[in-house]
Amino acid sequence: MLLLAEVNSNQDFLSQFFHRLNKGKITYCVLRNYEQLPEKVENDVDIWVKDEHRERLYSILKNLADTLHYTLDYTPRLTLIGEGDYFLIKEYMNSIYIIHIDCWTYIHWKGLPYIDLTVIEKYLNWYEKGFYVLSPGVMASIVLLKELLQHGKVKEKYKPIIREYSLKDGKAFLNSFYFYFGDKHSRLILGTAREGNWQALEKNVNSLRIVLLLKNLLHPISQYKRWLNYLSAQFRRFFINSRGLFIVIIGPDGSGKSTTANNLIHSDIKRLFLKKNYFHGHFQFLPELKKIVSFFKGQKLGTQSPENTHPVPSKPLGMLRSTIYPLYYGFNYFLGHYFMWKEKARAGLVIFDRYFYDYMIQRLYINCPRWVLYFISKIIPQPDILIYLGNNPETIYARKPELSPEEIKRQLKICECIISRSTNGYVIDAYVAPDEVVKNIQGIIIRRIRERQEIKL
Repeated sequence: MLLLAEVNSNQDFLSQFFHRLNKGKITYCVLRNYEQLPEKVENDVDIWVKDEHRERLYSILKNLADTLHYTLDYTPRLTLIGEGDYFLIKEYMNSIYIIHIDCWTYIHWKGLPYIDLTVIEKYLNWYEKGFYVLSPGVMASIVLLKELLQHGKVKEKYKPIIREYSLKDGKAFLNSFYFYFGDKHSRLILGTAREGNWQALEKNVNSLRIVLLLKNLLHPISQYKRWLNYLSAQFRRFFINSRGLFIVIIGPDGSGKSTTANNLIHSDIKRLFLKKNYFHGHFQFLPELKKIVSFFKGQKLGTQSPENTHPVPSKPLGMLRSTIYPLYYGFNYFLGHYFMWKEKARAGLVIFDRYFYDYMIQRLYINCPRWVLYFISKIIPQPDILIYLGNNPETIYARKPELSPEEIKRQLKICECIISRSTNGYVIDAYVAPDEVVKNIQGIIIRRIRERQEIKL
């Protein structure tokens, strides 16, 4: 539920933003879900801006963010200044307020435009709340083709409105994509949308993609430029300026790792990321080692890997077994490089409340050679933010008395050593309420975003 301060702050920002666009005679429109704007933003604000005006829109947005004390996190979808994702973040009264503006210059699928921009300009309508919107038919066609080309099917929540507007505003609906699909396929799209025959549309999606490709290849030079632009942006997103974050939380059992991770991934900060991933343990690339041993020997192991709830052993494992576990699961973590690279490039948030560092912390693996653990810890995915939940042994023992106070003290010293060696390590005071712990971590995330944006600029 939005706080009043957030509503007023975000409403003020959007009101001024639209006012400056109008005053600057920028050709733009809000594409959809605008009924509650500027008072309330559900998920994001989708905006189309004319190519000649996109740099001016970027300048307006940046200046307004500076004036109203918002942090601007901007990632181009194409290598065109002004086009792309904007995340505006403001800290106020120990809370964070977020606006996500998704700005488009070309309505395209993998660099292939599918909406006629001249039709968009023709069907702009003034909305009573102070900004421009699209004709319902054009808006419905964009929603339909975006879902169809990108996902191969249309989400249930969009079907009623697509059908309604294709019936009520059929001319605008048809004209918006006629240039790219021709008479036969355009009328197929219109007819099936009016009938609500979604299966027919989904059945023909590959044919529509081929027609779209062939139509754009009729203009090879301009299409080559669009592809180059698109691929350049994808390269930057995957290899240079990924937006995602990888966060690891460490501490002895009872320090509040799981509670903190769960609260964090459901907090307001989740709106800064397009995907969320929470791991209480390891990746699932390899099967549990105990299952492999059980399969070949017909017996179960008495201990489990640290990624799962396990009984506290009366004594540590021997050197062989305490080394096999980190080696096996260390390889599992190593395989996570591709997953981490992909999720961060897709603006994903990845949180671990148990990571490989547990092998260094837990007494169960104290006989494993330290150099083995340190070597593996250097070749697995490195967290962007490493959080150590600091607390006193007495408090941790009261929460979870399975470990002795002396063992808790030993583990706390190891955590302090790990965090001191990390360039991205932070100590968070866990004596305070869980909500306060999450707010402190949110502040670290926002500072990291600011630093990253400064590097981009």
